[in-house]
Amino acid sequence: MELKIGDIAEITGVPEREIRVLVQTYEDLFSYRTIGPVRIFPERAVQIVREIIDLSGEGLTTDEIIEAVHSGGAPTSPREPEADRPTPSLPPGVAFDLRMMQETLARQERRIAHLTAELEREREEVDRLRQAVDDLQEQFAIVAEWVDYFDLQMDEATLPALERIRRALLGRGGPGRGV
Repeated sequence: MELKIGDIAEITGVPEREIRVLVQTYEDLFSYRTIGPVRIFPERAVQIVREIIDLSGEGLTTDEIIEAVHSGGAPTSPREPEADRPTPSLPPGVAFDLRMMQETLARQERRIAHLTAELEREREEVDRLRQAVDDLQEQFAIVAEWVDYFDLQMDEATLPALERIRRALLGRGGPGRGV
């Protein structure tokens, strides 16, 4: 028998929204095929959902739950003794939602840290580019001064010989001389 998410929700008594979150979070545990936008699951999905909810009620992490379901029982990693482990005071579904929210928050915090680091790298790149532009503007200003100097020299060199002699004798109008 094949089941849709709504069928699994009806059989397990877990809201459809939570089943969708479980399938997304524990995608490796579920096998399914798609027909258009609809996922079709084997009957085993009901048992997987029940196992996930039971294990999350015991306070296991997502990785421990995945390992436990794959191994078909209790997780193979060492756990705290039950007497030392705080028992959740919330119903399993609520505890599971809280755990999912904590995991989502942790993922978002990692994403924020990644984006912050990326933003800092981009700011450093912008600062580097601004410094390069400032350096180029300084170089262009120096080149412009030299171009002006050589333009004046060329203007002086292209004057007729008589005008150059007249300016030299009168001491006016030449480059670097008082006007």
